[in-house]
Amino acid sequence: MKSVERSRGGGGEPARNRACYRCDRTVAPSALFRIEIAPPASLAEKYADAVRYCCEGCAAGMNLSDFSDRWEAAARPRDERSNG
Repeated sequence: MKSVERSRGGGGEPARNRACYRCDRTVAPSALFRIEIAPPASLAEKYADAVRYCCEGCAAGMNLSDFSDRWEAAARPRDERSNG
């Protein structure tokens, strides 16, 4: 998953705020997750590919976001960071 802003590669018009598809909260593009879904080949005739946008809280609630190495390191206890 990428934020909407990163997936556009910059440039052009700034993206407008969107609503999270799960909670309908209006969110700035830089804080939205873009979720792309593609069904397996066995279900492709029944289901189409889809793109949805959701906020940070909903992505976390669905367990779809991983923290960056920098955030994880900062969250470790100080003695664990120095022994790393």
